Amino acid sequence: MSISRLHIERVRNIQTAALHQLQPFNVFYGKNGSGKTSILEAIHILATGRSFRTHIPKNYIQLQQSDALIFAQSDQEKMGVQKFITGEQLIKVNGDSIATQGQLARLLPLQLIDPLSTDIIDYGAKPRRQLLDWLMFHVEPDFYHAWQYYARALKQRNTLLKTQRQLKLQDLEPWNQMLAEYGELLHSQRLGVLQQWQVFFQQDLQILLPDLEIKIEYSAGFHPEIGLLQDLQQAHTKDVERRYTEYGPHRADLRFKTPMGDADVVLSRGQKKLLVMALKLSQIAMLHASNKETVVLLDDLTAELDLTAQRRLIERLSQLGSQVFLTTLDHVAVQQHLHDLSISYQLFNVDNGQIHTVAVEPTI
Repeated sequence: MSISRLHIERVRNIQTAALHQLQPFNVFYGKNGSGKTSILEAIHILATGRSFRTHIPKNYIQLQQSDALIFAQSDQEKMGVQKFITGEQLIKVNGDSIATQGQLARLLPLQLIDPLSTDIIDYGAKPRRQLLDWLMFHVEPDFYHAWQYYARALKQRNTLLKTQRQLKLQDLEPWNQMLAEYGELLHSQRLGVLQQWQVFFQQDLQILLPDLEIKIEYSAGFHPEIGLLQDLQQAHTKDVERRYTEYGPHRADLRFKTPMGDADVVLSRGQKKLLVMALKLSQIAMLHASNKETVVLLDDLTAELDLTAQRRLIERLSQLGSQVFLTTLDHVAVQQHLHDLSISYQLFNVDNGQIHTVAVEPTI
């Protein structure tokens, strides 16, 4: 889905914004605090149901307002979400109310690249699992179903572990069986998708970091050689003591290995940022190969990237058919890249929550 029209109400300092005739690249510039990133945040809320800056709706809903509204339209679809300060939400696709965010997420595959993206490499397994599972959701049709069943069983098992002190193995056996069944299925699905992803990753790594050798290593979160059921049974006593489930796909991880050691240790901050971009671009390329186009939110493009890296990134996103919404303090440099690459774009100036369309010369 490519967004042709975007409407935002009551998101941070944006009271009302109506953007029309959006292009493959849409560039927002202005001073710090002007509201540039809030535009990207609104698109992220629409596509995923959550902000990438806060988990609490009242933090992005305008002060003294009860709700925020985001609406987008393409040639084929209309979608909107209304988020209330109470945490409730109303989602509509083509005028029909829907119960879950999943339908929007499938219509609008979204990738975010921002200054905090290096957290994927530096901090904990959760963001790396989320990176893998975003790809799983969009390319493996049965993943979401399997994950829902697994998550439900995991929640029940952990509730028993937290609330009952004297649990015998047989008390957990129904949940062990269910976790093992769906956990093994998730693991198998992840292995298959990861094998495909590695090919696309190496291609984009050569574009952004041609002098580095990096491989993705996957840890299942349990011991596949003996199976998840046996892990759960053998860890019973420790799980009861710790009061949570130690083994399973919810503990899986990705590590990025170089010949010199782990990427989080040996790479510079600039190299880490390019590595994250290679990871996300390769996911976009994998969807593109399946005729699925991705909307990309690119926050603060010119920060920490030299002109060569900026141009490589813009050119690659254009090759992949992505629609890009990007923010920058240096719109002149971005415009030069887009002009030189003959990419159609729209320019917007953002000033204290007001968004103004800036006329640009058409690209040839």
